[in-house]
Order: sequence, then C-alpha cells, then structure tokens
Amino acid sequence: MRIQLALFASLSQYLPEADNGNRLSAHAQLIDLPDGSTVGQVIAALGLPDEPRIVFVNNRHAPESHVLQEGERLAVFPPVAGG
Repeated sequence: MRIQLALFASLSQYLPEADNGNRLSAHAQLIDLPDGSTVGQVIAALGLPDEPRIVFVNNRHAPESHVLQEGERLAVFPPVAGG
C-alpha cells in the first residue's frame, strides 16, 4: 500500500531517499508499506528518536497502534514550545 508521509522540523532529516518522483515537498513524500503496517512500525523503521512526538493520520491525532490504510497521510511532529 502507498501512504503520504510527512516529517516536520528536526524530524524531516529522517525522510527516506525519494526516487521516481515520490517527493512531494521538503518534508513529505509517498512511501510504500506492507498492508497492515502501524504508525509505530513506520516510526521504528525510519529510526526516529525515542522522544515525545505528535502523530496525526489524516489530520487527526492518532496512536502509534493505528493501522494505516491505502492513501492515508501520516504526519509526525516533534514537540513544540513557544509563547
């Protein structure tokens, strides 16, 4: 299955190398995954640091146990602070 993966801020360095025009922007690209892949499995496969993060699937907060479906958009953000 194919999903859209977006990694923001310091996490964008973990995007896999894109080929065949799969890069959508500086922080997003299309990736192929085995059916039944979870958010947590994608995060582990990318080697993201084991630190707090904010995860959205299709613009809604999602747990790492969420099973991804064809065409979904997975976005991962590091924690943000400001004021």
